Amino acid sequence: MNLNIRILFFLSFLMCTASCGFHPIYQVGSGEEKFMKFNLQFNNNISYETKNIIKNTFQASKDTALYSIGLSVNENRSPLITNSNGTVSKYRVEVMISFEVHVTDSGNKIYSDVSRGFSEYLVQTSEIQTDEKYKQAVEIATREAVQMMSIKIQSNILQSQ
Repeated sequence: MNLNIRILFFLSFLMCTASCGFHPIYQVGSGEEKFMKFNLQFNNNISYETKNIIKNTFQASKDTALYSIGLSVNENRSPLITNSNGTVSKYRVEVMISFEVHVTDSGNKIYSDVSRGFSEYLVQTSEIQTDEKYKQAVEIATREAVQMMSIKIQSNILQSQ
């Protein structure tokens, strides 16, 4: 008898919670994907890693994109800490992305801005390790700049609709 009550309680609990009407707020595939697909156009030569980070953030599709983004990416490295003997022990990496958003059909510019990302890295004992730290710092700074750019673009597009 005790087992039957537990099973009955469990089944009634499942029936009540299965149709509760829950709808996720940030659902993927909500129908607005069409608005967030972009045709990316790079105006200058950038590293393969930086280009992939940008492409992975935006859904690039030339066929169905309503908007195109023209991008100019600059990577700068400046010394932060210089030792008394003149060697640099810490660098600051800045990735600056200048972008313009155009309507694909008409070519009208609807938004342009600049996004920046920053990171730092310490000089290592070997040149290979230092280069690896530099690549990691560029990746971090690029992700930061791309996230800010994505927020700005999506906000501007959704406000204009």
